[in-house]
Amino acid sequence: MKQLIIQLIAITLASIVSSSCSSMEDTVIQNPYISNLENTGCISHWDTDNAESRSEVNKGSFEMLFEGQVTRCKFTSLVYPCDYEQVNVKVTYTDGIMTIVEYPSSDIADCRCNIDASFTIENMPQYDFILKIYHGDIEGNYDNTTPKYEGRINQTDGKIIIPY
Repeated sequence: MKQLIIQLIAITLASIVSSSCSSMEDTVIQNPYISNLENTGCISHWDTDNAESRSEVNKGSFEMLFEGQVTRCKFTSLVYPCDYEQVNVKVTYTDGIMTIVEYPSSDIADCRCNIDASFTIENMPQYDFILKIYHGDIEGNYDNTTPKYEGRINQTDGKIIIPY
């Protein structure tokens, strides 16, 4: 009888552990994540001493094209240091707020350049959300009180373009 009780307890614990693992996997799988991150080289550059020579026409933008659970994204004319190495992007999604942080790998050069970057966000939520976009330092740290963009996104529009 004692062995039967121990077996029942072991079976119950095993089923609890396996169900909690699958719930954890489902949560991880459902979170949005980035794939296919690509960036251009320096499209144009200038010395930081002559920053006023940068044309106002070169203002950047951020674009999202919604295709079900996949969203194609593009930053146009990011202003990065000439030694940026690569554009990095992090995405998080919590409580109806999607946060995107773009940041360079390096920032030692005394010149700047315009760069375009594109990426895909997989497992997009299928309902409206608040989008916050930040520019981070080389570690991806940012000041959460100063987003470069914040607004409600309605995916039924199919596409959004935001001055950035």
